Amino acid sequence: MTEIRGNTVLITGGARGMGRRIALKMARLGGRVVVWDIDPAGLAEVVAELQAVEGVAAHGYQCDVADWQSVSDAAAQVKRDVGRVGILINSAGVVSGRTFLELSAAQIERTIGVNTLALFWTARVFLPDMVEAGSGHIVTLASAAGLIGVAGLSDYCASKWAAVGLDESLRVELKQRAPGVRTTIVCP
Repeated sequence: MTEIRGNTVLITGGARGMGRRIALKMARLGGRVVVWDIDPAGLAEVVAELQAVEGVAAHGYQCDVADWQSVSDAAAQVKRDVGRVGILINSAGVVSGRTFLELSAAQIERTIGVNTLALFWTARVFLPDMVEAGSGHIVTLASAAGLIGVAGLSDYCASKWAAVGLDESLRVELKQRAPGVRTTIVCP
């Protein structure tokens, strides 16, 4: 199991929902917590809550994880301010909740951007440091909808199937190239 105490843990989508709960848990377990979210008000709230946990250094950065440049810029800032990220938890996610024919092109692009492309972008900015260090952990929150299709969630299911496939593929690559770097897929 990956040691949390003393490790820098970055959580995407950490201002609310599961991401927020994970951030608080990581803080209580002694992690140096970095939260990314697109919502500045929610981000400020969770950082204040995290900093109230005794002995916790918490940092928050506004970031649109669906946008490569936003991810790249935020990662550079995190590396300058906090240092190497040892644990990346991809928790950001969106769901449209519409049938296939009701989905707009913008909704499909948003779902794929946040739920799929973001996984590529965050891994691209943090994985090289993990490989170089010979340790690290990428945790991806997917969904049971990434294992079985659900009516009214075609965009969501497709994005979560992609998350499962990316994790499996990355795990095989890392086993060969950097066995000290782990991946975990979570399908609630």
